Amino acid sequence: MKRRLLLGMGVAAFAAPHVARAQKPMPRVGFLIAGDPEPAWSLFKKAMADLGHIEGRTIAYEYRQADTDGTQLDRLAAELVRLKVDLIVPILSPAVAAARKATATIPIVFYGAAPDIVGVDNVARPEGNLTGVFSPGATLAGKGLQLFREIGPASTFGAILNAQDPFHVPLLRDLQAVATAEKIELIPALVKSRDTLAAAFESMVDKKVEGVIVQPSLGLAACADLAFKARLPAISFGRKFADVGGLYSYGADTAEIQRLVAGMADKVLKGAKPASLPMQQSTRMELVVNQKTARALGLVLPPMFLARADEVIE
Repeated sequence: MKRRLLLGMGVAAFAAPHVARAQKPMPRVGFLIAGDPEPAWSLFKKAMADLGHIEGRTIAYEYRQADTDGTQLDRLAAELVRLKVDLIVPILSPAVAAARKATATIPIVFYGAAPDIVGVDNVARPEGNLTGVFSPGATLAGKGLQLFREIGPASTFGAILNAQDPFHVPLLRDLQAVATAEKIELIPALVKSRDTLAAAFESMVDKKVEGVIVQPSLGLAACADLAFKARLPAISFGRKFADVGGLYSYGADTAEIQRLVAGMADKVLKGAKPASLPMQQSTRMELVVNQKTARALGLVLPPMFLARADEVIE
């Protein structure tokens, strides 16, 4: 009897750690995005799944989305902190700012604008709880404006910018530099809320601009729709803009961005500290042209311009 009892205790002792491991809660990732959720949300989950993080089986997501209104994003970021998620992934600068404000301890892996916009001085050794991926968005916007000159002459061009997004400052600076070099009069409009977005497009029509560039955090789908209704050729530097009816987009490859973000998130979930992960810059760029929109606006896109495109939407 004594021997049987000891044997039973041994089996129980052997099984206990395995039971504990089986009951270990799966990690939870808070995904906070400012503006349009797609395609970033789906691409991030796919990239994570490719790394073995299967939603509902090995990982859980707390998804939060808001317009770029700071108050709303602050509330959602604080909510993720109260839920004690293991990692926060904010997308675009307003969401990054909200996450940084909400926590100095929960790891943050972000995608956004230049490092200085989100308060990072050393990209090789980021300090504190934050690291991530950035793209040279302001530079890309300037290149997008230069590309417009290949379609036809342009003497005036509008820039519809998000006053709630700190990225609008370097964006406007780079656009103005390119416009000056190209002898284009740049007419900016700062939008403080989605309620005034339609009025910003109307003002561009009144000022007879030949085209507009829009900041992605304003909502690419909404901007593409308003531009089309106003009969304004419109460009941006988020691929979705061309997908939903904008004339063209020139910017970082969205799928590559989310693969980079997921790769860093994977390392953090496996124990790496954000400060040990150098920030990365997206390097793959793409020009996506919506030929259907061009025809609807009565534009004839030069063959050389179309030949430069990575994708033409017919």
